[in-house]
Amino acid sequence: MKRLIFMLMLLFLTLIIAGCSGFAPNKEASSDSTSASSDTDAETTITFLHRWPNEPYKTYYNEVIAEFEEQNPDINVEQTTALNDQYKQKVNVIMGGDTPPDVFFTWVGKSFGDKFINDDIALDISSYYEEDKEWSENIMAQEPFMKDGKHYGVPLYTDSKVFYYNKNIFDQYGLEAPETWDEFISTLQTLKDNGETPLMLGNKAPWAGSHYLTAVNQRMVSQEVVEQDYTTPEFTDPKYVEALEKIEELSPYFNDSPNSVGHEEARNFFLNEAAGIMFMETFEAPYLEEASFEWGTFNFPSITEGEGSDSGIIGAPEGFMVSKKSENPDAAMKFLKFLTSQPMGEKLMKEVGMPSSVIGAVNEDTASEKEIELTNMIAEKEYILNWIDQGIETTVSKPYMDGVQMLISGSKTPEEIMEQVLAEAEKVE
Repeated sequence: MKRLIFMLMLLFLTLIIAGCSGFAPNKEASSDSTSASSDTDAETTITFLHRWPNEPYKTYYNEVIAEFEEQNPDINVEQTTALNDQYKQKVNVIMGGDTPPDVFFTWVGKSFGDKFINDDIALDISSYYEEDKEWSENIMAQEPFMKDGKHYGVPLYTDSKVFYYNKNIFDQYGLEAPETWDEFISTLQTLKDNGETPLMLGNKAPWAGSHYLTAVNQRMVSQEVVEQDYTTPEFTDPKYVEALEKIEELSPYFNDSPNSVGHEEARNFFLNEAAGIMFMETFEAPYLEEASFEWGTFNFPSITEGEGSDSGIIGAPEGFMVSKKSENPDAAMKFLKFLTSQPMGEKLMKEVGMPSSVIGAVNEDTASEKEIELTNMIAEKEYILNWIDQGIETTVSKPYMDGVQMLISGSKTPEEIMEQVLAEAEKVE
């Protein structure tokens, strides 16, 4: 009955979203509820909500669940999925309902992870960490899932963002990976002068553009100020306006109508050599394995007039929580511990390309030299700033992200955007 109610709720929410936002589910994007096995005799059923209905993730999760159920015949795992943008629309509503899933994916930060903790939705799982040190001491990036010394989640993988570039195009025009903002702009101008699209951006969902802003803020605004504004939003520092001006400076170098293109579509354009550079997440590296061109990466360039970090990166770990309303928390945690075991961590890296949070899972047997390099980069950085769309209060991040869309289209100025951001920040208690 619990599972039936949960499935009906998801169907109802999908129809609401379709009606309200013009969303039309398709084969890949729609919510998908499956069990990896046909075992109906299990004593316990746990529901599992995540955001990967597409390949190669779909096969990965089906295989992991099948193996878990084989080793634990008394537990049945029912998974429900929705792609990234749908998931963001649904998860807060679903988790606030009477029959939330036992295990659910979450981002960290104010908009999701912190909210689930503060709203008493996520279960305190500290005892499981304490009781199984052999498991917990092999999990990195735990802190973003903690509050007041207590554990509320399990990180699945670490993530950041870098510029990927087409080395063939760069070599054609005698270009090298830029290190400073001036070199970056010069590189973009050279590409544009030669008829190339310099930067590929899919900003139909505005989180993509907000990641640019996160990186520029990190360069322009002092770390102390940024961290304070992530905790108690004020955003009064004039460097925030200057950061938006940097985004405005990039606008002529993006592809046509970036606000009408989705991120996955933009990535496919980049893979088909429609642009020289694209800002992508580190776990997207496997998409380039079969690219017809040589590629490389470079970090977001330093900015001379900035007061922030020249070497920091943006990103955050992502993972899972257990619902406080779960009737089977032990089974839920047994599944999560299996999911983040050494064999499954290595499988995640080798078959999906996600840098597992399991220490030692990213190695020469599971990852390419470039993937190891990107994973080590994240591990070595002392300053990693969470994305704006997740790290700050939702009421503040929305006008910020929407503002970046309008800035790129030329319909709003940096000053106008910050006026709206400030107005919302003042309302936060």
